[in-house]
Amino acid sequence: MKKKITLGVTGSIAAYKAAELASALTQAGHDVHAVLTRNAASFISPLTFATLTHNKAHTDMFADEDHTRVTHIDLGTTSDLILIAPATYNILGKAAHGIADDLLSSILAAAAPDKVLFAPAMNVNMYQNPACQASVAALLQRGCQFVEPEAGMLACGVMAKGRLAKVPAILEAVEAFFCPKTLAGKTILITAGATREYLDPIRFLSNSSSGRMGVALARACRNRGASVTLLLANSALDLDGVNLVRVDTVAEMADAVRRLFGACDWLIAAAAVSDFRPADRSPVKIKKNSAGLILNLEPTTDILQEISRLRTKQKLIGFAAESENLLENARLKLKKKNLDLVVANYLDNFASPTGRVWLVAPDQAVELPEQPKETLAEAIVDGIAGLVGAGAEPGL
Repeated sequence: MKKKITLGVTGSIAAYKAAELASALTQAGHDVHAVLTRNAASFISPLTFATLTHNKAHTDMFADEDHTRVTHIDLGTTSDLILIAPATYNILGKAAHGIADDLLSSILAAAAPDKVLFAPAMNVNMYQNPACQASVAALLQRGCQFVEPEAGMLACGVMAKGRLAKVPAILEAVEAFFCPKTLAGKTILITAGATREYLDPIRFLSNSSSGRMGVALARACRNRGASVTLLLANSALDLDGVNLVRVDTVAEMADAVRRLFGACDWLIAAAAVSDFRPADRSPVKIKKNSAGLILNLEPTTDILQEISRLRTKQKLIGFAAESENLLENARLKLKKKNLDLVVANYLDNFASPTGRVWLVAPDQAVELPEQPKETLAEAIVDGIAGLVGAGAEPGL
C-alpha cells in the first residue's frame, strides 16, 4: 500500500546511502519526500533525491515558493512515517530536547512521536556518549522507533558499532512499521532449521532444511507486534528484533522448548527435527577404512508429543513434510499430537526460496499456492490467526 514517507537526511558520511534508500522506497511504491539538513547537502546534492523520488527535495525552512502551505507542518502531520536516515548525534539531541531550529527538526517537532523512525549513524564514542544514549532513551519512551546501527569499519578507521544499518534492514523496519499489530501482546515461540545427530565429532545425520520458512514466520509474527523467540538449528540466517537462540541437536532444541514453552501463547514448530539418532556416538572420528560400518539408530525425543501434554493456554502449530498422502498424514499428526493446526509441507519446499502448503485444522483444510517463502509466511501467520484465533480453546 502506498504510504507518504518523509525521509530526513542529516550531515553524516552515510548520507550517500540515503539515496539508495530513497530509490528503494520509491520503487516499493511509496510517496517519498526528502528533507536534507544544511550539513547533509554538503555530502550529497538535493537534486539526487529529487530525481530518485520524483518529488522536490526540501532543504530550507523558507525556500518553498508556495506560501499557502507550511512545509514543516504539512510534512510533519500528513506523513505516514518520518524516517531519519542517517540520524546524527545532533538530530537525536534536538529531537529529544525539543529544539526546532531548521526544517527537519521543526518537522520532528510537529510530528507524532509514534510516526518517527530513526536510523542512527555516527562514531562509536558519540553513539555511546551518555548524552546520546539519554536522547535515544527519551525518544524511545515517547514512542519513537529505532533501527540500530551496525558494527563495522567507521569513517574514522575504527572497527566498532556506529555504521548506518544496511538498506534492506531499514526497509524491513519500514515494512514492520506499517504492518498492523494484530499479534500485539502475544508471545510466540518458533522452531526452525535442521537439527543434527552426530555419528562422531564431525559427521552427523541431518536434512536439507534451510530454516528460511521458520525465519520468515518469525519475521511475520514480529512485524505483527508479537514478542518472538526463534530457536534456530544450524542455519546461517539471522533476524533482528527477536530473541534468537541457536541450537544444534534435538536434545538442545527439546531443552529450549521445555524452558520457554510455559510463557508462550503459540508454539510454531517449523524445524525439521531429526526422527532418529545413532544409538552409539563415537567419541573419535570414525576412520574411512572401518570395514562394514553399520549404523544402529534409535528414536529421538518427539518434542511436540511431549509438549502437547504440558499445554495449558498455548496453541500448538506443527509442520508435516510428506512425500505422499500429504493431507491424510497431516490429519493423523493433528490428532495424534493434539495440535490446533498442521502446516502440511511438500518435500520440494526444502531448500527452495518458494513454497506451497496446506493449513490443516480439525474441521477444514486451506491450500496456500506456491509463492516466495516470505509472502507465504505472511499468509500462514494470517491463516493461523484466523483458524486458531487468539482466544479459542484447544482443538478450535
